[in-house]
Amino acid sequence: MRKMIETALPLAALNSSAIADKAKKGHPGNMHLWWNRSPIDSSTALLEAAIKDDPVEAGLSEADRKRLIDELTQVSFGEDNGHLSANTSYPTVCDPFSGFGGLTIAAQRLGLNVDAGDLNSVATLLTKASAEIPAGFVDSKAINPQAENKMYFGAEGLATDVAYYGKQVKEKAFKQLSDSYPQVQTSKEERFTAYSWIWVRTMKCPNPACGCQMPMATSYVLSRTKGHEYWAEPMVSGKQVKFQIHQGVCPKDKETNKHGSNGAKFICPACGQITKDDDVKRAGQAHELHLQLMSVCVQNKQGRFYLNPDEEQINAANRAMSEDAPVGALPNNTRWFSPPGFGMKDYADLYTSRQLLLMTTLCDLVSREMAQITKDAVAAGMSNDGRSLSDGGTGALAYGQAIGVYLALVIGKLANFQSSICTWDNRNGNVRATFTRQAIPMTWVFAEGNPFSTPTGNYDTMLQNVVDSVARLRAHSGTSVAQRNARTMKFPENAILFTELPYYDNVGYADLSDYFYVWLRRCLKDVYPDLFEKVVTSKEELSSIPEHYDGDTSKGINEYRVGIRKMLEHFYENASSNYPSILFFEYGKQDDKAFSQSNESELSPFEDLLNSLIQTGFSVTGICPIRTEKANTKFETFRVAVVFRKKADSQQGATRRGFINMLKRELPPMLDTAYSFNVNDEDKLVAGLGLGMQLFTEYNKVINADGSEMKIHDALLIIWQEVMDYLNAHAVIADMEEA
Repeated sequence: MRKMIETALPLAALNSSAIADKAKKGHPGNMHLWWNRSPIDSSTALLEAAIKDDPVEAGLSEADRKRLIDELTQVSFGEDNGHLSANTSYPTVCDPFSGFGGLTIAAQRLGLNVDAGDLNSVATLLTKASAEIPAGFVDSKAINPQAENKMYFGAEGLATDVAYYGKQVKEKAFKQLSDSYPQVQTSKEERFTAYSWIWVRTMKCPNPACGCQMPMATSYVLSRTKGHEYWAEPMVSGKQVKFQIHQGVCPKDKETNKHGSNGAKFICPACGQITKDDDVKRAGQAHELHLQLMSVCVQNKQGRFYLNPDEEQINAANRAMSEDAPVGALPNNTRWFSPPGFGMKDYADLYTSRQLLLMTTLCDLVSREMAQITKDAVAAGMSNDGRSLSDGGTGALAYGQAIGVYLALVIGKLANFQSSICTWDNRNGNVRATFTRQAIPMTWVFAEGNPFSTPTGNYDTMLQNVVDSVARLRAHSGTSVAQRNARTMKFPENAILFTELPYYDNVGYADLSDYFYVWLRRCLKDVYPDLFEKVVTSKEELSSIPEHYDGDTSKGINEYRVGIRKMLEHFYENASSNYPSILFFEYGKQDDKAFSQSNESELSPFEDLLNSLIQTGFSVTGICPIRTEKANTKFETFRVAVVFRKKADSQQGATRRGFINMLKRELPPMLDTAYSFNVNDEDKLVAGLGLGMQLFTEYNKVINADGSEMKIHDALLIIWQEVMDYLNAHAVIADMEEA
């Protein structure tokens, strides 16, 4: 029997929900950064629609059908948790590319059993933290010495203890590091807590006759806030440059010493020499790029103001040293990582000495705090069974490690705001995160926020984000999360796929996640020894990143396609015969173009996915556009949910003419039904293609007039034309009715 997802969906409502799925308070995605965040509410509704029978085939009335559609709309906006009851016949939901765990959480909301994981260690940890760990401690009481003696529901006890022990870690860290974060002495003999420090990179001027230690400033403007403008002026003294802080609007000709918009070209303030890219890179490779403190930002009741750093501030920043920096080399991939070109080869090179000391101190404190939590748990009456979290333990030892996992995520979040890649937002006066996009760029002026103060990205904010997220986590015992390779994993019987495929080389998850991995490993290598065995994450991820294949783009694409095919073949062996699966994939303008071109020589990425499904033995029964951004924006791609299931044994063949005639006869009423349930105009074409594919894959094969088998591109071209004819005809009718 067909399911609701294969007939009609309220796509407009699902899209609105997906667009609204942002990092609100308590959202699981707030626990840690991940680059692809599957929307939870709309995904829950889609999965429920894949489980529920189509009401027409089930013999229900049109009114009942509309009611069920309305219920899905409610689910998509998180107004309830679905309408599925416990049923052992329901399939196991499998997500082998779990990311931060959003799709796993969506399945949990429906009470379905989930088998999830990822090859990436960071992603696996995030999914464990959001979907697996809470199940071991459902309704557990908080065990910290100050905990209230009351009933705790779900993960509330976990969240309470994360808050308490997170505060303990912060207090211990500040006690150890207070000398490295001194207050700022003002001219009025007042002392204020530093808000942030603004740094600039410097190098020796390449002019042999000069030799000035020149700043390389993309901007000398410290604040553009109206009425509180500040800027720094470089003042040359011999071969040194110091900065004079001015209040007021910076003159246009003094905003920067960068020459042009491209490349590392800077003007020496002493002699006027302009550096070349090679000059700067050569200095970097020789470890001759240095850091200079340009200004200190302080806040009082009147607002933020900027001061020249005194000797106390300079010494505190430079004397802070960590003897145990994280081990790991930055990838040699200039698309996403430009610092190695300037001599910053290792992850430790991305931080100031004070930031390294901060991060290593916090990591070591978390490791020690887990032992204290275990003792407190035993004292509170929790079983002392000695089983670790990785062994499925639910006693005191596992509980201490569980709290440690969430505290490690706090440190991971803090790392995003504690590096020399963090820039200064001089319009809003905030520290920007390391990852403002899916890359680690080179920065010339950067901001170091005070983690113990109140700028964006401070420790308290990161801790509260994690606490709020943990408090709202579901505790579902039918969820298992493990690190696995999708190419070789064995799927459970009666399974459905519900996952977001990596999109070729769009995001380098393995390379990017190493930024966090080196810190998480320091905290958790004894908790999850298998997960954090390697120095950096596995680079065997399913992607087409050329750098993973000695720069061979073609080899990367081929390996990606082969990997997808292998996963589908393994899945086919145990795929449910009664329920469809859902693969989320990127759909782009190149796909629209491919469908409309009869002479396309190579399949588009989306066509290739559909072809892989069909060749494996599946029928494509729907394509649902699920946008996470508003249509007609700068984004040229959007998510689609490809719905598919095992082909029926009784399928027949057809001629090309027979297929076209069947399309003309059966597709229009299917479109009538689908479009009647709230579908945006820009999504009608893609949704129509899905219904056409449903008809095409009802056949074992379609034979052309010359005896050859119809390929996927030709089938899509025919379907595309039929859907366009339908839409054009109905547009004319609509215009006539309006007139």
